[in-house]
Amino acid sequence: MNEEKIAIEVAFAAPEKQEVIALEVPAETLINEVVHLSGIESRFPDYSLWALTVGVWGEVKPETYVVQAGDRVEVYRSLVTNAKDARRRRADAQASKEAPVNKKR
Repeated sequence: MNEEKIAIEVAFAAPEKQEVIALEVPAETLINEVVHLSGIESRFPDYSLWALTVGVWGEVKPETYVVQAGDRVEVYRSLVTNAKDARRRRADAQASKEAPVNKKR
């Protein structure tokens, strides 16, 4: 029996590197199975990728999601820094550079 295959990508980014793996999987493959089939886990041994949240094109999907042709399956890790805090620190640093020095005579 000739099983239909679909082309997808699996992506994961760590602070030190990122990987995008293109592969073909059988139609009707579940999203978590795709992560395992990609072999991406072996490229990031410090992360438990199977335990992380997954999604497609920036949208979180449930474990029961069946991948579609052209999907970019993304494995999401926790952020090291909250984006709002990082923006605040950058703004504070910029403001301190721009603030005039108030010298007393």
